[in-house]
Amino acid sequence: MWPSCYMYIYVNTTEAELQKNFTKLSELQEKVRNGTETEPLPPELQPLITGLDDQDSDSSVIDPVVRIFLKRQKRMQEVKKRREASLIERFQRFASKKYYSIRRGFLMTAIALRNLAVGLPPLEQLTREVAYANMKEPETETETSQDERLKDEVGHGEL
Repeated sequence: MWPSCYMYIYVNTTEAELQKNFTKLSELQEKVRNGTETEPLPPELQPLITGLDDQDSDSSVIDPVVRIFLKRQKRMQEVKKRREASLIERFQRFASKKYYSIRRGFLMTAIALRNLAVGLPPLEQLTREVAYANMKEPETETETSQDERLKDEVGHGEL
């Protein structure tokens, strides 16, 4: 056999282990909800019952895998909620996203053209103008960005 004929299968062992842990956690969470779990949960698994609060996200007591599991569950609920939204709600969300995207493009272009014509303003003024141009709709400010979500899940930064 020629070396080029061999086929290697790469398995991301970290992702496989994380999926296995997620399966165990979801089974444990289901047992706790059904009342079939008789043993008390250790402190690092308590958020499976109570959920993940903002103050818990900084706590070092919570297991990092549990934190990622709960964030993933919350995100899946948000996606499900968006998919089940009515046509009017979907259109409003679409129109709002497009409005803020076009608004940002227009403001950034205006800032750039003004800077070319007049010169650069003081750094503080430019920072305020760019922050105003980057302003997002109030509903999406509370949500984490897609990049942060991917970093939490794919990068396994907490593990």
